[in-house]
Amino acid sequence: MPRPSQKRRSQDKGLSVSAKEAGMGLQAFLQGRLDLSGRKVKALLDTRNVLVNGKRVWMSRHELRSGDKVLLPYMPEGKPEVSAKGAAKAPVPLLYRDRWILAVNKAPGLVSDRDKHSLEARLQEELDLPDLRALHRLDKDTSGLLLFTLREQDRDPYVELFRNKRIHKRYLVLVSGKLAAGKQVVRRRLDGKEAESRFQRLQQKGAFSLALCEIPTGRTHQIRRHLQDLDCRVAGDRAYGQQRAISPEEQSLPRQMLHALDVRFPCPHTSAELQLQAPLPKDFQKAVSALGLKTPELNSLVSL
Repeated sequence: MPRPSQKRRSQDKGLSVSAKEAGMGLQAFLQGRLDLSGRKVKALLDTRNVLVNGKRVWMSRHELRSGDKVLLPYMPEGKPEVSAKGAAKAPVPLLYRDRWILAVNKAPGLVSDRDKHSLEARLQEELDLPDLRALHRLDKDTSGLLLFTLREQDRDPYVELFRNKRIHKRYLVLVSGKLAAGKQVVRRRLDGKEAESRFQRLQQKGAFSLALCEIPTGRTHQIRRHLQDLDCRVAGDRAYGQQRAISPEEQSLPRQMLHALDVRFPCPHTSAELQLQAPLPKDFQKAVSALGLKTPELNSLVSL
């Protein structure tokens, strides 16, 4: 077994599959090379951070060939990062609160709801509001603005706003691929339901774009799935748009670079127009800079 320092150096360049290891499944290969249990290796694969020849692979039985390169971008000191440790302990930034709802800036790595470790469960406990419920969801690795109702009896008027498409949501997205200039509209049914996504390229640098996205509908993974129709993907996405190899620049991204930027809707109780915005997290700003792009002036962005 190589010494830890040797192991770290080999991981920086990737683990090369020898002729003797050809035909092994990916999980078995990593167990032997990293001296980890099957459970820990499976947890690592579930993060979708393991690359084989530049492409994400998360199937335990993926058969390796001699000369394959297996890369683990997030293996500091030879130990896999299989969870966003510390994310749940950070203070939850409250953006707005009134008698009926509150808005928070969700950190990446947190589940929105329906889990005992979710942001919803945490706010219920911290604010002593057992009836608090998320009005909508963000993917675990998506950051940004998330709305909650404080009491069950307050829920229906806001659900009606969503149903009537009166809650306007916008996202900032780092795009892997050359998104065309101008406004791009994708209308493709998802899961049997109508779905529409509007994209506006703000900047382009090499193989990456920074775009504003507006979604009149809210289907599961809508932005990520619709970007595939434009031959693009959310930079750092570990599920969609994996047909082509991932560049070293994208390999360095810790998550899918998608941020729920703002919402606009009329309060169903007062008719006052509410406009709420979630500042960009540091990892998003860092990714924008690393890819040679610039963080936009958020208040200057025009609706699509």
